[in-house]
Amino acid sequence: MSSSKKSKPEPHRNLKHGFFLFRIAEKNRALTLLTMMFLQIVLQQLSDYFAMLSLFLQLGLILSAIFMVADSKINLTVGIAAGIPAGVILTATRNSGYTNMTWLAYGLILFLYLHVIRLMLIHIFKTTKVTLDTIATAMCTYILLGILWTLFYLPVAVLIPDSFSFNDPSETASIFDSLHYFSFVTLTTLGYGDILPLSPLARSLAILEAVTGTLFLAVLISRLVGSYSSARREK
Repeated sequence: MSSSKKSKPEPHRNLKHGFFLFRIAEKNRALTLLTMMFLQIVLQQLSDYFAMLSLFLQLGLILSAIFMVADSKINLTVGIAAGIPAGVILTATRNSGYTNMTWLAYGLILFLYLHVIRLMLIHIFKTTKVTLDTIATAMCTYILLGILWTLFYLPVAVLIPDSFSFNDPSETASIFDSLHYFSFVTLTTLGYGDILPLSPLARSLAILEAVTGTLFLAVLISRLVGSYSSARREK
């Protein structure tokens, strides 16, 4: 009988086997990303003082998520190929209003968020052993859903007049920041009422986001936490 001990298998090893980026900070990558997301939410409010801060925060965050969850070089390349052109276009057209190029960048960013959320959900559902990393990944996905719905609201607010009622009309110039706030208030079902959806499409999106946020917490994250707690008790 061999006396050598087998090394403890890495979580999610089937998803990341042989890809060097996933061997960097293996145990703490999701918790690190989650910390960055909370920091981004705080720094988002400084975007009025630093015009490009909001853009760089969003792109930096989503590209970090791509590096964390991409399960192949193809998915990593797809994420980078969408993110970098979007950043360049938005930087070049920052003060040009909503032009065709701006909407092209918007489409790339929307695709990027959908791509990352899909990879994160695959990452979670293929996990055979629930760890803190798995729970942190689910929490990252939850926060990304709030940003994703911001992107859903944006064209409605811009293209359909009076779709939203803002408490202070002077703040509509920073419409993304206002919708970012509204999205997380809706996702968590707080419902402060300072920003209201008025058009049928805006209300439908708000309903879908509230239902998605509630089900995500009640079904997925609670189940992961329960599985993790059970595994800890069995040790």
